[in-house]
Amino acid sequence: MQTTSFQHIAQLADILVQNEITKVVLSPGSRNAPLIIAFDSHPQIETYVIHDERSAAFFALGMADEIQKGVAIVCTSGSAPLNYAPAIAEAYYRQVPLLVLTADRPEELIDQGDGQCIRQFDVYQNYIKNSFQLTEEDSENQIKMGLKALLNAPKGPVHFNIPLAEPLYETAEFKSVKYAEVELADEKKLTELDKDLITEIWKSTGKKLIIVGQLMPNQRLQILFDILAHDSSVAVLVENTSNLKKFTKFCHSIDLTLAVINEDEIADFKPELLISIGGAVISKKIKHFFRQHKPKHNWRVGAFLIDEDTYQSKTKSFCIQPETFLEFINTIDYAPLSNFGNQWKSKDFFGQEMHQSFVEQAPYSDLKVFDFIIDTLPEGISFQMANSSVVRYCQLFQPIQSVNYFANRGVSGIDGSTSTALGMAVANPQKLVVLVTGDISFFYDSNALWNSYLPPNFRIILINNNGGGIFNIIDGPRQSQQNEKFVAPHQAKAEHLCKAFDVNYIKVNNLTDLEDKMADFYKEYENKRPVLLEVDTASQSNHSVLAEYFDFLSKSCK
Repeated sequence: MQTTSFQHIAQLADILVQNEITKVVLSPGSRNAPLIIAFDSHPQIETYVIHDERSAAFFALGMADEIQKGVAIVCTSGSAPLNYAPAIAEAYYRQVPLLVLTADRPEELIDQGDGQCIRQFDVYQNYIKNSFQLTEEDSENQIKMGLKALLNAPKGPVHFNIPLAEPLYETAEFKSVKYAEVELADEKKLTELDKDLITEIWKSTGKKLIIVGQLMPNQRLQILFDILAHDSSVAVLVENTSNLKKFTKFCHSIDLTLAVINEDEIADFKPELLISIGGAVISKKIKHFFRQHKPKHNWRVGAFLIDEDTYQSKTKSFCIQPETFLEFINTIDYAPLSNFGNQWKSKDFFGQEMHQSFVEQAPYSDLKVFDFIIDTLPEGISFQMANSSVVRYCQLFQPIQSVNYFANRGVSGIDGSTSTALGMAVANPQKLVVLVTGDISFFYDSNALWNSYLPPNFRIILINNNGGGIFNIIDGPRQSQQNEKFVAPHQAKAEHLCKAFDVNYIKVNNLTDLEDKMADFYKEYENKRPVLLEVDTASQSNHSVLAEYFDFLSKSCK
């Protein structure tokens, strides 16, 4: 195989393929030329060229989410690696195996006035699983150590900084060989002491609550939760990003359910045993609830890079896969000591009734628009939710059984939502990916559309309320004399961006138009390009409608 003359770079490409890492997102540059040549020359590697490094990294993140395998990103030296930082941080807090390959100047040129030259090694030290300075010496061992860190649970991003001296573009023959497989650790099991502790507390506790944060779709976990949900003493609280659906047993809209619990009832809904599973929980209200009403026992279950104590009362961490934990729980033979789970679910049912009653009569607003959008989502899609107000609105509505829900909730930034959704769409051309985003998120990540891979299975719903709507929902910014500095209205036009990037464009500014245009939004276009639907809600009092919604819910339970 004719490839780069840097044999350790050719070796890197070969070892990645042998460990099922075959998708590489490149950003053009000169110092990274050997990496570009090596990956593009390898017959089993698919390369994607994206100029903007920040967008490229989020694009790769979306790919990794979709294929559930490692994806590599490659950039040149200097400021380029710094643009990777937001996506790397997101990957770290969501445990996504993102392999970061940054080309660098030789060490003797650092801080000597050379162009595109900064201190790159360990530049991501606060949000990377491991970092390596990859050189020709002992390269095979270094590569394997890096992949071991990348692929072993808990997974996470790994960085190879790669000093390269000129000449950079020369090629040579490279003979592929079979390398020893990267060793993956065995899945951890519960110890006998753990089993005794769990059994004792589980049997003796009447009020048990499991809260589930962000998870990838997992059929095995769904089945285990379905079994557990028949226990009347166990309440299960999930969000759309948990990708667990059991409408008759789980509480799917946490903020809605909390809103219909009045002050006199709070003690009845406080768990004695709280178990948290999965990643980030969106609801600030439930975090406040558990911090104010601390359980006697608080267990965190899962293999995590950070041993968080979200509810400030943790008594035990079980560093095992949730499936292993639930399989054991489901073997415990005992009689439930309470009706705690049914109690939470009855509130959830009541909240859903009140929710429907309000939304049916609500005026045209962000809330009304989200009700219609979610009600008309096609079956079997991947639904990507941008951050701030968008992902919060989505949590007020029941999930659709066949839809998978995704969001960048590791760091919860607005900076790469479109790029991430696009990466998912490109990774699986057979599946429709729908992104719902706010105007600030969309314009912030508009370079997501600046590439050659915009596929026909990608749809964007842009809720344009002319600024950061979240800052009209939060009390502090809304009441501040500097409110416009937080909301930051703008004059940007999505239509012009769509013309620039050849994206099909539709705009509506009322519910009737939205209903009429939705079929056009989801149809296939002759030009085989994505479609953007802009929903203008800028003239509406969105925050007032939302405030009235929660006021209506809280009054309904008195």
